[in-house]
This record gives sequence, C-alpha cells and structure tokens, in this order.
Amino acid sequence: MAEQQTATCPHCSRMLSPEDTIVFGYGLLGHLNCRRPRVLSAEECTLLFIYCRDHQVAECVRCTGKFRLGEVASLDPFGIRSHGCPWCHTDLTDSIRAHLYGCAMLPAEVRRRAQTAREATRSLVQSLQVRGTADGLVRQAEASLHALRETMRQAPTLSATSETKTGRADQTSVLPRPPSAPPGRRPLLRRDRRVGNRQPTVLDRRRQECPRFRAEG
Repeated sequence: MAEQQTATCPHCSRMLSPEDTIVFGYGLLGHLNCRRPRVLSAEECTLLFIYCRDHQVAECVRCTGKFRLGEVASLDPFGIRSHGCPWCHTDLTDSIRAHLYGCAMLPAEVRRRAQTAREATRSLVQSLQVRGTADGLVRQAEASLHALRETMRQAPTLSATSETKTGRADQTSVLPRPPSAPPGRRPLLRRDRRVGNRQPTVLDRRRQECPRFRAEG
C-alpha cells in the first residue's frame, strides 16, 4: 500500500515538497503539520535542545539579528509551534535547520545520521513527484529515521561530556536571554513561564521548547 502513495498529503490534499517535514503512518505519507509544512521535526527539536540550546541558532536577514532558540520559539493561536523573528516575525525555521545540520557540537555520527534521514525523506518525495512511485524508498526512509533515533539514544549529551571533563555537572543556566533590540525597535516581551511558585526546571524548559517531542520506547 505504501508503494501506491502519491505526492499529496492525505490530510490537507496539498502537494508534498522535498523540503517539507514528512511523517509515516499506516503506509501513507503526510505533513507533520499541514499549517506549517516545514516545521522542525521532533528529532530536530530534541537535538537543538540537547546540543544547541545556548547557541545563536537563528539569524534574521531582514533585521540582521541573531537569536537563541528560546528567543524565537512561540505558539500561534492554533497551538502550533513556530520559530519567528521577535522583531519582524520572519519565519526562521530554515535558518535554525541550517545551524543544526552544520553545528560542530553535534557528535559526528549523530550529525551524519540526521543528514542521512533528511536526505532519504527528500529522495522519497522527489521520487513520488517525478515517477509517481516510491520504489521501496519508504522503507529506506523509515530505516534511516530509526537509525537516527537509536544513535540519539546512545550519544552523549553536553552535560555528560561536561561531567567527564570537569568531574561535575555543568551548572550553567539554560534559560534564554532576552534579545537586544536594534535602534528604534522594541523586542516582543515574552512572559517568563513558571511552574507554580518555582523557577522552571530543565525538563519544564524542554517541554516548552518542543512540546511535540515524546520519548521513543
């Protein structure tokens, strides 16, 4: 049944693009999010949180501003995660993705698996567009994604690396700093999300940054 998949999302009936974030389910391919077809995947969100949470992961060409993940992540009125410039609202998803796949902080094997998984999905969609058939590429893309998840489970985190080098856990705060607005502009104010009367923990922050992430059993 998967081999008869067309290059159309079964949920929104729009054409799939090689740059879209695709999910596999019951032999069909579709957008992870039809409202934002190029949204970051759960795996990309997780890698960004683990390895890039203190990096300037996004650059707005319009405003020439550089931002950390927490400074650009937000929820729209439909509850959909978006990553826009806090000054001009330009979508920065592509900029964040470019940083992720080129970040030297990712373990080499994790980066290689992530790139392989994305390329496998792109090849699958291109095959559907050009030839109208998947030719077994669905299984290849699924295998690449599974290999990425397994590698992510086994890869060391930044905190583990820090403990190994210093003998103690890294105590650096992971909460984002407010962006500095350019002359004549004021950044959007974001409410500091607290949990009850306490400061948010790392786990709270993880859920805030990527609510779609779920642990794979």
